[in-house]
Amino acid sequence: MSLPPSNTSLTYSSPSATPHLTYTPLKPLTPNQLIIKVFAAAVNPCDIQLWHSPLVGLGRFGREGTMGWDYSGTIAAVGDKLKGEWEVGDEVFGMCEGPAAQGTFTKYLIVSDKAPIARKPKGWTFEEAASVPLVTLTAFACLDRLPPLKPTVAHRRVVVAGASGGTGMWCVQLAKKVYNCHVLAICSGRNAEFVRGLGADDIIDYTTSNVPQALLNHRPKGLKFDLYIDCVGGTEMFGNWKEIIHKEGAYITIVGDKTSRTVPGPPLTYFTYPSQIFRHMWSWISGPRYAAVILYNESKYLEQVADLAEKGEVGAVVQEVIEGILDEGKEKQAWERANALLEEGRIRGKVVLKIQD
Repeated sequence: MSLPPSNTSLTYSSPSATPHLTYTPLKPLTPNQLIIKVFAAAVNPCDIQLWHSPLVGLGRFGREGTMGWDYSGTIAAVGDKLKGEWEVGDEVFGMCEGPAAQGTFTKYLIVSDKAPIARKPKGWTFEEAASVPLVTLTAFACLDRLPPLKPTVAHRRVVVAGASGGTGMWCVQLAKKVYNCHVLAICSGRNAEFVRGLGADDIIDYTTSNVPQALLNHRPKGLKFDLYIDCVGGTEMFGNWKEIIHKEGAYITIVGDKTSRTVPGPPLTYFTYPSQIFRHMWSWISGPRYAAVILYNESKYLEQVADLAEKGEVGAVVQEVIEGILDEGKEKQAWERANALLEEGRIRGKVVLKIQD
């Protein structure tokens, strides 16, 4: 596969500034790197949050800000140390290596052997595959906080708040297929059937119910929950959380106490909301555990999801594919559409950008 002399990427010069196209030489490959021809890239809430953040802007020291974490595409070049493990033309999906790395809203992406990557399931489109990495790596980090299964119960019981969103839908699916849990999902009534289709056993419609009271009512014979996964934010649950989650269980949040969709989440929320620090420390003593988590960064989890997908046991959900993000004259409109969808916060599954054919 021949490589072009230059690369096109979406970047921005200052916090909240309109993103624009940049054209840079394609860097030479090192022995432990791959070059990916990117076909699709997902948009995540953290993209919007980092774009708005003055703190992140200061950390770049005047460099252009890159965008995007998830990608899917084909391998265009293989470093010498990775030959035999990967070949040019392999269809893959994965994630870049953090905010300081090259973003995935780019035609050609360079990743090292440290970045999460797996072969794309044959049954998934590139758009579907691009929607998966960050949210599944986050879902595994949440579900890993499940306490051991007690011999007196058949299933551990998990609550997923925000169950129809990008991370929530994967928490539901993986809790059922990998961890064999009973799942109670919190979502709007319009998404109830969608979430049931993912495997949820019970649904609470947050638009018509008092959620803490409804959870108290979903304790058969007083049996408390093992894990509460918060994909929404806020502090609504903390008046009752010790009555809802048993002492050896955990309340895990990927959002923190904040409710704004444009403000960065954990771990920064430990500083912007100091009550989280107290809650985290006190939970070590009193239980249940409280923690704000970030994703895992290992390929083995993506490989596990790909294997489940090949067996037809899990599915990727893309609400909308946006075209034109790297087309001269169309990039502003494409970005405005993506930004509007994420700030609205009513997405079922994920929003994905088509990068190139």
